[in-house]
Amino acid sequence: MARRKKHHPVKKILAFIGTALLSVLLIIIITVAIIAAALTVYVMQYVEDADLVDINNIPMDYSTFIYATDKNGNEVELKKISRNADRIPIDISDVPQHVRDAFVYIEDERFYEHDGVDWRRTFGAFLNEILAMWGSRQGGSTITQQLVKNVTGDSIENFERKLREIFRASKLEQYYTKDDILEAYLNIVGMGGSTSGLQAASLKYFDKNCWELDLAEAASLAAIPKNPNIINPFYTVEDPDTGEIIQRGVENNRERQLLVLDAMLSNNAISEAEYEQAVNKKLVFANRSATSESTDDGIQSWFVDDVIRDVTLGLADLYGITFEEANARLYNGGYNIFTTVDLEMQEKMEAEYADYTNFSETVLTDPPQASFICMDYMGNIKAVVGGIGKKAGDNIFNRATRATRQPGSCIKPISSYSYAVENDLLTWSTLFVNEPVTKIINAEGVEADWPHNYNTLYYDRMGYFTFQALQRSLNTIPAQLVKQATPLAVFDFMQSRFRITTLSASDADLAPMSVGALTNGITLKELVAAYQPFGNGGEYFEPTTYTKVLDSEGRVILQHKYVKYQALERETAYIMNKFLQQVIEGPNGTGRAARLTQTPLIGKTGTTQDWHDLAFIGATPDYISGIWYGYDIPKEVTTGTYYSSAQVWKNVFGDIADSGNGKQFPDCPTVKELYYCTQTGLLAGGTCPTGAVGYYTEDNIPPYCNGYHPHLEEQTAAATTTTTD
Repeated sequence: MARRKKHHPVKKILAFIGTALLSVLLIIIITVAIIAAALTVYVMQYVEDADLVDINNIPMDYSTFIYATDKNGNEVELKKISRNADRIPIDISDVPQHVRDAFVYIEDERFYEHDGVDWRRTFGAFLNEILAMWGSRQGGSTITQQLVKNVTGDSIENFERKLREIFRASKLEQYYTKDDILEAYLNIVGMGGSTSGLQAASLKYFDKNCWELDLAEAASLAAIPKNPNIINPFYTVEDPDTGEIIQRGVENNRERQLLVLDAMLSNNAISEAEYEQAVNKKLVFANRSATSESTDDGIQSWFVDDVIRDVTLGLADLYGITFEEANARLYNGGYNIFTTVDLEMQEKMEAEYADYTNFSETVLTDPPQASFICMDYMGNIKAVVGGIGKKAGDNIFNRATRATRQPGSCIKPISSYSYAVENDLLTWSTLFVNEPVTKIINAEGVEADWPHNYNTLYYDRMGYFTFQALQRSLNTIPAQLVKQATPLAVFDFMQSRFRITTLSASDADLAPMSVGALTNGITLKELVAAYQPFGNGGEYFEPTTYTKVLDSEGRVILQHKYVKYQALERETAYIMNKFLQQVIEGPNGTGRAARLTQTPLIGKTGTTQDWHDLAFIGATPDYISGIWYGYDIPKEVTTGTYYSSAQVWKNVFGDIADSGNGKQFPDCPTVKELYYCTQTGLLAGGTCPTGAVGYYTEDNIPPYCNGYHPHLEEQTAAATTTTTD
């Protein structure tokens, strides 16, 4: 019989322990494998879902710049506007190497080595979160990761977001170069307040372009992104005890600027000598209070208001969007706008309109308002002012370009007289009788003659030559001309020839076309523009505040087209010019107060019969300009103000207009200068007692006087038969 083998107890215990350990190990291996598989599936989900961040079409807001040409022909910044962010696009090729290095070596020293994620920094940041090895949280994000975060707006602080960011950054580096990524980062990085991007920050803090920055300045800017709101040099705090404003940002910026320079030195981006020079340089920051062309309190000029509105309208038309949408695009689209303004003229006119004594001889408790606009003979608006006194804010209502008011007698040259000269209904010396043309029921319900003359309620029945009627601003003669031509014909002529957009169908009537009693009124801008042909050989150009607009990539998207329109025949324009000189130079001219000493001037006053609106349009060989004044809510302009609109014009613009450069209005050889008989208006013969020079077109010359000079009653009767048809 065989003996049973006896097992030692110790061996049995060891075998049991071994089996147990092996089982635990297998369980651990299986568990780890399961967890690893689950994590792999989890992570792969983010890899597959990691969309490519498109940095070529980042929807960023950029500042828009408005430029003017100074007297030396240089383009100067007139105004920078932005709404959501102050940002100016910059190409990486314009960023010097030392500026790039300043940002790279403080934010991501292995930027040119990693593939989007710096695993050494990431692992260090992870350990610090668990073990608190350092005194503060350590950032593990690379420049690529920061760019992803800024572009996507995915900034929730959790593990899933970090995982998405890592894979997005890795994918981004597969499709874009390091220069592409750095350029996008430098354009989007926050630099304090509403300022974003390197170029805007460079201009804001140092008043220079980024390619002009030295090493110390570059390090100062590279210091900001760590905490833009408190490390930017303009950061201030209020002392809780004294209320004093303390410039804390300079100190904060200096502290981190030194860290930037240390990082550049330790990475051999700069030499010891460059380091020492930068450390010891005293930074000079830009003047925060300095503003572009604006009023003393920082409010932008009336011209800037107008060009913003005009470009907004242009963008709305170009893209088929609303005014509000176009305005938002303008403020945030990084456009460059080139304007027509004369900087010195605009500054002077704003100063003149701040002085109430230019508009009133005495101090008024309820002073009227006023506006002004000036343009050249290409339609380029040189200066505009929308109101008297301190400008209340930006982009406010401009009375010169948006208010429609009654033009009064300023309408006569662009309606009845131009039509009559163009259509041979009169000559320089046609004799008219000063008498009404119809009857009306007046405000008192009584039948009365119409029209009255502005300065008298009676009619002297004298005979007046054409130039005298305009010189005196008689209402009766234009009414006779409109009636003869028909109001509709004059209406069509005025609307088409002078591009008046505010006329309505009801204005095709006797009173609107004769004395300016328009249904909607007219803007001062259109009224002034309508006088161009009288000093420009009959030519008309659409008024404009800008020449061209470039988008953020330098493409011209709006460009003003200088289209010459022959509004009047050259002969008509020349004769009208001579007529309007009589308003200034004639012994009874209503515009005598505007007379200049060195420069030829043509012009016309306009006053509504109720004294609600007063205007004067004046033109020299260089400029056409005009003023309006009255009350926003129409009422009579009272005693104390200058009743002569011509005087107000000269008060505010006379110095500029009377430049004395010797320039003359264009000549017209086809207009004949001939002597006419001052008794009959016919060409003077040998028996005429007196004669004077008149101006006539070749196909509308009156016959010679036959020597018969009737007394006044016969003379006025003859006037109706000597008018040329």
